[in-house]
Amino acid sequence: MSFQDILLGTPAWVWVLLAVLVSRGMQALKGGTAPLAKLGLMPAVFAGWGVLHLLTEPVAGWDTALMWIGGGVLGACVGAALAKTSGMTVDRARRTVTLPGSAVPLVLILVTFAMKFWIGVELATATHIDPDSMFVVLNGLVSGTVAGIFAGRFLVYWLALRPSAAAVLRGCE
Repeated sequence: MSFQDILLGTPAWVWVLLAVLVSRGMQALKGGTAPLAKLGLMPAVFAGWGVLHLLTEPVAGWDTALMWIGGGVLGACVGAALAKTSGMTVDRARRTVTLPGSAVPLVLILVTFAMKFWIGVELATATHIDPDSMFVVLNGLVSGTVAGIFAGRFLVYWLALRPSAAAVLRGCE
């Protein structure tokens, strides 16, 4: 299968998703202030998408689910570390978080999209998918890791907005 066949065979919604995600990543380059609820959207979307995949993918078994959970835990640690070093500031009265501009979200988005796209192509073009296929399990790992990164970042933002947050965040350093 040629590269052109892959691009032409990709559903339109995938390209729309890429455009939306890149747009979000480009916005992160500028930084800004957002309410906590808005910052919770990406973790919810990625976690929901991952769980939906686990429930609807016919060949995703317990090994894939365990890799998703393991990736989620690893990703949460990475996301929390990224958030703690981001230089964020919080306004507890307005329940907002201000983040400086960063290329990290855009890089995460592009790397994640590329990995998920590659895995999707491999799964879509396989003549037979073994439930223990490396691609099925790898898809679970990537999905869980990304969901975890966004969740870990959100957790740090949420903790920072709590009144006792200063003590919690100092204890994690």
